[in-house]
Amino acid sequence: MNNLNQTIMIKFITKPFEKFQEKQLLLIGISTALVFSLLQLLSKCRQIAILKTVETTEYPNFFQIIADNIISTLLMSLVLFALGKYINSKTRFIDILNTVLIARIPLYIPILFSINGYMNNITEPLIEKITNTSEFTNLSIPLMSLIVFTIFGLLIVLFLIGFGYYIYQGFKTATHLKKTSQIILFILLILITDIIPTRLLTTLY
Repeated sequence: MNNLNQTIMIKFITKPFEKFQEKQLLLIGISTALVFSLLQLLSKCRQIAILKTVETTEYPNFFQIIADNIISTLLMSLVLFALGKYINSKTRFIDILNTVLIARIPLYIPILFSINGYMNNITEPLIEKITNTSEFTNLSIPLMSLIVFTIFGLLIVLFLIGFGYYIYQGFKTATHLKKTSQIILFILLILITDIIPTRLLTTLY
């Protein structure tokens, strides 16, 4: 039984879009988003875009958290669906939505580091020391803070790689993406969609 559970977990981690049905992926994606939305109530951060989490001075309210999630997920899904239709007319919206939902999962994990403002308490003193020119020449950073900050930075890189892996695998499975020009357009659209419209919309609330 343990071996079976391990096999299922490995398949989900490595090839979720090939091994699971659309309803299962949708349930996993939405459930994970809701769990981390609730956890985010305990953190001092907002995911104002899929690739952008910002530290805040106050705890976000549930409306902001849900709105951030819905806007960024739907906007990315719609843009990639349009590209998918251009590449393959048989592309389905549910497959693209599932791709975005599953790809976001690694990027939810950094929220855990912001619970009760944990990372804020580490990064703010460091930034203040670095930006204070009078203290810069005699800059001394606590070793533990430096270790935590370094580990967190490395983990962020891993989570971004995870996002890239899942969104590429999911989109490729849904659209039969092959051409280099299509892959370049795919990457550009993700970056443009995440940087410009999403962040403008989230400033409204």
